[in-house]
Amino acid sequence: MSILDEKKALRKRLRTERADFSHNAEYLKGASVQIAEKLFQTDEYQNCSTILTFISTEIEVDTSRILERAFADGKTVAAPRCISGKNEMDFYVISFLKDLEHGAYGILEPNQTCAAADFSVGALCIVPGLAFDLRGQRIGFGRGYYDRFLSVFKGVSCGVCFDEFLLENIPCENVDLPVDILFTQSKTLRFK
Repeated sequence: MSILDEKKALRKRLRTERADFSHNAEYLKGASVQIAEKLFQTDEYQNCSTILTFISTEIEVDTSRILERAFADGKTVAAPRCISGKNEMDFYVISFLKDLEHGAYGILEPNQTCAAADFSVGALCIVPGLAFDLRGQRIGFGRGYYDRFLSVFKGVSCGVCFDEFLLENIPCENVDLPVDILFTQSKTLRFK
């Protein structure tokens, strides 16, 4: 079986497991708070000026606490918007949750009035994934948006993941880029 076939099979299995897992809303909320609190304690969070974060869906680590804290701490907060017709994304500054609208794939994205984010200095990027492994590798939803973005991003990348989706090894190719730090509710793993 090729790496692409392995990833496809793993992604299919993980989507089902994550959908089933999402039915325990109280547990997910508590675990998401624990993950966010681990992030907030790091020098990387405390010293960054800009937070780039995905807007979570029901099967992901809830990023609402990260957004609220970053706003309260006076950080510039930016979220991704998919570029129409391409498998690429850019980050746009949001000031409030009302700056979001439904975009590609039904995911909340910054609306068209939001300004492009400058993340050339002091940026921390929160990266989603269906699962991560003990090397910082991730498997996402299969479109490669974050791998393309991380290939040019110069800041610190942080994965957020429930303990239940921290795997020993995820098959990867050269284009699959690991995160610098991974937070679960019980672990903080550093890879750089």
